[in-house]
Amino acid sequence: MQIGKFLRCAELPLNSPLSAVTFSNRETSKIASMSIDLNDPVAVLITAHQALRRAKIETATYGGLALAVYGEPRETKDADLAVAGAHTVAARSALTAAGLNVLIAFDQVQFGGQLVSRLTVFGGLGGSLNTVDLIKPRSDSYSRKVLLRAVTGELRGQQVRIVSPEDFVVLKVLASREQDLHDAASVARELGNRLNLELIQNEIGSLASEITDHDIRARWTRVQQMV
Repeated sequence: MQIGKFLRCAELPLNSPLSAVTFSNRETSKIASMSIDLNDPVAVLITAHQALRRAKIETATYGGLALAVYGEPRETKDADLAVAGAHTVAARSALTAAGLNVLIAFDQVQFGGQLVSRLTVFGGLGGSLNTVDLIKPRSDSYSRKVLLRAVTGELRGQQVRIVSPEDFVVLKVLASREQDLHDAASVARELGNRLNLELIQNEIGSLASEITDHDIRARWTRVQQMV
């Protein structure tokens, strides 16, 4: 499966199989903790990913940067990471150990079928700040599968993990905003029959039975109507 896209929001050209998603950039990433420009979402993502990995907190890239790989790029300023069973305090400690100033803005707040924790990172170059959002589906079994299916790629010379396109779609269905549905539809349009719809349908069915207070099936139907 080949994707030839331009990651406009991060200026990253892509042209590689999804089984080994590769990002490239002529810049060399400088992630010496307090010298990073927190207005640069790629630098924030790399720093957060490496810090959490050192703390043995498994993550995979999600949100706007993942959308730019699989669908239609849109501007993004923060770093979204899918997690499973990660404690927000432990994540803050990991980022602090990397030399960042971090505050917990909120901890495991329910948004649709997800629990979202937000870490505000401040004190970068020029007093810049940014956020790292930890996204956890309200299903422990599905959370683990998201990380198991994540693929490894290279971003500015550093290895990162990114959620699979199928799990990107499911995670967006689990979310609560209208924009999330458009993001999911964007990926479905872009990948077409290269997307494993059977896997998505199976996960949607299982999650709908497990998370009964969020209309997962209706949101998935809306995504299909948008494609």
